[in-house]
Amino acid sequence: MRHSPWVRVALLVMVLLAAWILARATGLLDLLRLDRLPTLIRTAREVAWAAPAFVVGYALITTFGLPATPMTLAGGALFGPWVGSLVNWLGATLGATGAFVLARAIGRDAVRALLGKRAGALDALTGEQAFGALLRLRLLPLIPFNGLNFGAGLAGVKPGSYVLATALGIVPGTVVYTYFADALLAGVDGAREAALQRVAVAGVLLVLLSFLPMLARRAGWLSAAILVGVSFSPMNAAPAQSAADVPQALVDHAPFDRLLQQWVVNGAVDYDAFAGSADFARYLDALAAAHPERMAPADQLAYWINVYNAYTIQLINSRRERRSIRNINKRFGVTLKSPWAEPIVKAGGRTLTLDDVEHRIIRPTYKDARIHVALVCAAKGCPPLRSEAFVGSRLDAQLDDQARRFLAEPFKNRVDVVARTVYGSPIFTWYREDFGGTLAGVGAFWARYVNDASARILLRSGRFTWVDTEYDWTLNARARP
Repeated sequence: MRHSPWVRVALLVMVLLAAWILARATGLLDLLRLDRLPTLIRTAREVAWAAPAFVVGYALITTFGLPATPMTLAGGALFGPWVGSLVNWLGATLGATGAFVLARAIGRDAVRALLGKRAGALDALTGEQAFGALLRLRLLPLIPFNGLNFGAGLAGVKPGSYVLATALGIVPGTVVYTYFADALLAGVDGAREAALQRVAVAGVLLVLLSFLPMLARRAGWLSAAILVGVSFSPMNAAPAQSAADVPQALVDHAPFDRLLQQWVVNGAVDYDAFAGSADFARYLDALAAAHPERMAPADQLAYWINVYNAYTIQLINSRRERRSIRNINKRFGVTLKSPWAEPIVKAGGRTLTLDDVEHRIIRPTYKDARIHVALVCAAKGCPPLRSEAFVGSRLDAQLDDQARRFLAEPFKNRVDVVARTVYGSPIFTWYREDFGGTLAGVGAFWARYVNDASARILLRSGRFTWVDTEYDWTLNARARP
């Protein structure tokens, strides 16, 4: 048929366009943004078979030409440099092969028909030299990853040469980028001094890779390649200013304090009361107009904790959810977009997500592990929401008291001295890096707040078995009479 080549090319374009539209509509593209990596990581940690699921997700994303770099960085952050390199390599190789097969099946014959007599120009990529040419292009950052995947399929490269050259050629770049991601996460968390050394090593490796195109140009490898740059979006929050440098601009948390005293009992929240409160709406407006950078550090941290907890209540009410926060954005049992990735927070003159507040501001800036007993995610498995607002003048005492309260909840946290076993909330393993990077560090933190002397000795020894307790995602709602 005369127009069939155009039809087949249009079909390939439509398939890829449909994949992008679906990814945008479901929020996947938003989740794949580099500044949304904490959300992707948090979601992945909730998957029982995280590594296989990650490989499958990586492969599907790459097959349809969606951004793969965030997945590589997330793999390093989730699984560490070595296991992360393996799962990233598997996902990238499978995805590159999927994209190749898709382009080859739909567009190969169409491209050759459209080129006519000029199709002979493709023979260089399909002949004996194909493997060497592809391997060089994979080793060097010369052509965009997705572009080479589809281009090789359209050109008619032999599958064996393509898969082998891809599997071998992506190894160095995958290892470097994965190591960079893991080092960056460790450095941001501030858990260990060695993290800074790892960031430095990863940075040197990335710089060395950036010089490879120049060396390749001198070797004559760039005659048919397009040099593209790779950029990263840093996720570090701006450092807080000293109170001595700028005037104070405290937020009055008294209205929130009164509402919490009235509508929060033993951690259970009357969401309906907050939903209809004009005082709560005005308090949210005050948070939005505040200038936390002008506050003393303790006031800043109290402000951001209150921001997180207040806007979690607001998120629940804005979606009229009364069963579980994880039901937000869930359709047919599938979460299309993390509730913590909703840009609902108005604070400090910015629009943020709850993940932004926790992972880009509070954790890297203040480096206080006690925040994990103060931030409440609207679930019964969370620490209990206090019946008072946090304030800078009493913040240390409030955080210490909050830790004692949370660790005293026996269904979430308890120590069996006889069995030398600690049963603890998954919060402590999810954020182990903030407690020194080890379970012994978690034990040392616990030992500061438990009352039993024998339990403290066991916890300080670090020689115990850890068991995660079940995390109840049921909404921490207060039953109305």
